[in-house]
Parts: sequence; structure tokens; C-alpha cells
Amino acid sequence: MATAFLFGFGKVGRELVKLLLGTDQDIELVGVTSSRGTVLTEGPRDKAELLRLAREGRKLHEHPSFIPGLLAPDSAVAVKPDIVFIAIPPSYETGEPNRTIYKALVEEGINIVTADKTVLALHYNWIKGKAEENGALLGYRATVAAGTPAIDAARALRYRGVESLRAVLNATSNYVLGLVEQGLSLSEAIERSIKDGLAEPDPSIDLHGWDAAAKLTILANELGLEAALNDVDRVPLTEEAIGSLAGEKARVKQVASLRVEEGKAVLRVAPEAVLPGDPLYYAEGERNVILYYLEGDMIRLEGPAGPAWRTARVMLADALEILRAS
Repeated sequence: MATAFLFGFGKVGRELVKLLLGTDQDIELVGVTSSRGTVLTEGPRDKAELLRLAREGRKLHEHPSFIPGLLAPDSAVAVKPDIVFIAIPPSYETGEPNRTIYKALVEEGINIVTADKTVLALHYNWIKGKAEENGALLGYRATVAAGTPAIDAARALRYRGVESLRAVLNATSNYVLGLVEQGLSLSEAIERSIKDGLAEPDPSIDLHGWDAAAKLTILANELGLEAALNDVDRVPLTEEAIGSLAGEKARVKQVASLRVEEGKAVLRVAPEAVLPGDPLYYAEGERNVILYYLEGDMIRLEGPAGPAWRTARVMLADALEILRAS
């Protein structure tokens, strides 16, 4: 039986635990680590308690076998699992500690399945090269529109001469903008989205375009266009920007766009006024829409992003594919 280690015990991490310990899988979860410490599942009792915490939405440090201060990535490298699942928050400003975690794992030849976009968005070619050099496989379908095969579609179009791309890639911003359409102020819409569990207490990663920009960067690289997160022109969602774009017929959407100029990607995430008839106009809630323009035509990809349970299922699918390949 293959072994796995999990980084992160938030919403996605807990859903992964429920899948790995609560359903019949040929993957043994040998440990979980969070920012405060680690649990090594050395027997049935440890696993049963971990599953209980996951089902009840509790914290990892409440586990009786919790070891404080045993920080990643050492805890995972020590047990040398077949797969490491990474479900930790992004760190776009510095890339740390995410970059250090990825580096330590791939240098040991440990396969990674991730929902975290940080390292792929900031250092796509570096991490792919490191993994190949050390015989580690990467699974990252959950990083872009988790419930929709966005990564697969981009790979399939790599040599088709994509000229441009337009997309709605961030569900939180889409939800907030929908509430503004209903008459709420931006601050009221943000507060409501936090209360509804669709935004983090600090939603700036979504509203300032970081999340959509990271996803756009990954898609650009999958298309064969070298890009990094800091190449993206980001325009935050503000009361003023939304007010200047809103119209009787138009809807305001946070649009991620890419166009190819002389073989290079020009990337932007910004609020735009979108009119009826544009497929992006109809993107609702947690639905993502990606439009590829090529060969004088358009290819439309639409589907769900999250929530956490779906992201976990996509990560498990990546892990099973990696195990089959290795």
C-alpha cells in the first residue's frame, strides 16, 4: 500500500483526511502537519481520532498524539512517503515557507500533489525542473478551477496557437460582485461573503487579484508561454472601480486575460464591464469560465471551482494517477 503525508489541516486538508481515512483507498495516511506541529498516525487509534477531528472541523493540535514544534518539511522527509499532499495557504509576497517545503520534498524524490499555487505561480520552470531532475512527479490540477479540468485543457491547447484567453477564475470575487449587483456596498458584500464562508477574514488575495493572477500564470505556462506571477498587471476591486464600470446592462466581473504578442504572454487581472452575450456575463457563484481564442474560433470551458470537498477529490485523483505512473 502506498503511503501519504498531508501538509495543512484546513478545509481542504480535513476533506482529504475524510477521503483517505473514511473511504476505501489504497493509500495509507502516515502523518499530518500544520503550522503548529505534527501528528504521526502510528496505529488505528491515531487514525480514528484524526478522522473524528476532520469530521468535526477541529484543529490538529487537539489530537492526543500531537507533537508541537515538529515543523514541515522535516517531518515528511523523515518518513519518506510516496505522496505528499499540500493544502496550505499561499504566500505570494515572499513564496515562503512554501518554496522551501517544495524544494526539500522534490530533492528527496518525493511526489507532490498540491492545491497551493504559490510555487507554480512564482517559479513554474524551477519547480518543474527540480522535480524532473530528482524523479519526483507533480500533480496540480487542483490549483486552477479545481472541479474543472482546466489544466488538462490548457495542455491540450499548448501547440494549437492560442492567441488570447479571457476568464473568470476567482469565485470569491464573483460572489462579492454578485452581492454588489443586489444593492450592497462593496464593504457590506465583503462582510457578507466572510459570514457565508466564501471569503477569508482577509479577502485581499481574492479582491486584489492575486488568486486569479496565480491561476492565470499557471495556465499561461501550461500553454507554453513563460510567465511569472509578478508579470501580471493587477487592478484591485474597489468601490470606485466597480462604480465606474457598472451600467444598466453591463455586469462587472473580475476578468483574467492573456494575449500573445510576439510569442510572449501579456497578462492582466482587472474588473471589467461585461455585456449580455459575452459568456463571462453568465459566470455565477463558484462557476469558472475560461474562453480560449484560436484558429479564428473560440473554445469555452465552464465548470465548478470548489468547494473544499471537490478540491480534495481532484487531489486524490492526481495522487492515484501518480501512483499508477510510478
